[in-house]
Amino acid sequence: MYNIKSNMSLLRIIESWATTDNPFNSTEDILAWIGEKNQSVSVHINKIPYAYDGENWHYSSKRGEIRNKDGTFFQIKGLQQTIGGRIIHEQPIIIQNEIGYLGIICKEFDGVLYFLMQAKIEPGNINKIQISPTIQATKSNFMQAHGGKVPAYLEYFSNKHDYEIIVDQIQSEQSSRFLGKRNRNIIIVVDEDIEILDSHKWMTLGQIKQLMSYDNLVNMDTRTVISCIPFSLRDFSYKELSHMRMLFSHESFYNSVFFGNSGVEINRIYQYMNEVKMLDQSEIHLVDLYSLKSWSRTDQEISSEKGTFKVVYCDIEIEGREVRRWQQPLIEAAGQSVFGLIYCVENNIMKFLIHTQSEVGCFDKIEIGPSVQLEPTADTKKSIVDQLFLHNIERNRGIIFSGLFSEEGGRFYHEQNRNVLMEIEKTDLPDPLPEGYFWADYQTLNILIQFNNCLNIQLRNLLSILNI
Repeated sequence: MYNIKSNMSLLRIIESWATTDNPFNSTEDILAWIGEKNQSVSVHINKIPYAYDGENWHYSSKRGEIRNKDGTFFQIKGLQQTIGGRIIHEQPIIIQNEIGYLGIICKEFDGVLYFLMQAKIEPGNINKIQISPTIQATKSNFMQAHGGKVPAYLEYFSNKHDYEIIVDQIQSEQSSRFLGKRNRNIIIVVDEDIEILDSHKWMTLGQIKQLMSYDNLVNMDTRTVISCIPFSLRDFSYKELSHMRMLFSHESFYNSVFFGNSGVEINRIYQYMNEVKMLDQSEIHLVDLYSLKSWSRTDQEISSEKGTFKVVYCDIEIEGREVRRWQQPLIEAAGQSVFGLIYCVENNIMKFLIHTQSEVGCFDKIEIGPSVQLEPTADTKKSIVDQLFLHNIERNRGIIFSGLFSEEGGRFYHEQNRNVLMEIEKTDLPDPLPEGYFWADYQTLNILIQFNNCLNIQLRNLLSILNI
């Protein structure tokens, strides 16, 4: 599937996962580096009244959408979901029919694999700078549709077949905000000297995981890329497995990665998803943005009483970007969502509770999501899984990780969501599980993630938290 030359690179990645000592950049140095950049960089982001008759962004009555003058970057249109001609849901939706790069360069130094990470500002970031992939560029960026500079390190990904490719996946983004939006998640290993810009530093995978414990520090694009690393797709020797076992703190997680029951679970999950794709009678229609009856417009925003987000307009000036000043619409959440991944340990194997999700923007109708995916204003009936999760949250029971993660700042304004890992006893939930829920080991999920548009962004983000 990939140009992985041998098991050695994946062994090096797992060793990097277990390593937080970095002679080039300690974790304390990285935190200080981010802090200094936040102090010195000039950033001005302000919500302003709508001006969609302006030179750059405007409402096109002919196309029924908000768009820029060249029709590049993205558009915001109306979406209606219907069953038998009856509207069951409507909302604004982001249309961005281009696939961008989310790419990380790796290189080995003294037997340790390091990831070249970027300190990057996105206009909607709640805290200015976040740790991002080596390159994070839309097709408009790297085709220079905006007239700006070519993104740094683009040449390595343009010439990717000259290097060892560890990850190369087309993965979805937020399907409740985008219609079929996807990006190319890619990791390459180089063995040549690389000029390191002031905006980039080498980090181990263990450090990146460690930095995720800080709210809103490691951005969404980094999280999705590292979640795609194919740990479970290689046949390791007994000696290699024994070596890796010594690196894992939890035997149940090690067993989940390398000794899962993937075949049976994948068949069950796909059979359920195929049924949904075949039998679901709902249809998606793109309509005039201003025709959405349950959404209203003011000088400040496009919003709905029952909406989980609104559309705002921002004036942005950021030092060091390809383009320094511009205006654009952004999506502002109505509050914090909560995403939870529940797991149990059965027969010394860690198993994760997943829940299929059919969101309006799904590229192929349905994706696999985390155990819990609660929007801030959602008034839908809570499942028994949601109820157990919230019960345990209130009592601080079984919580292994809880942190705030920012969503993609290029399209979302100051959006941060609570991400939680929680351990339960399998007997805390009924058997059989409610419809659409499945227990799956890490190996199963790691195999499924290698297929495009299978695991949603919320689940990939939660999987990226897992540590050995």
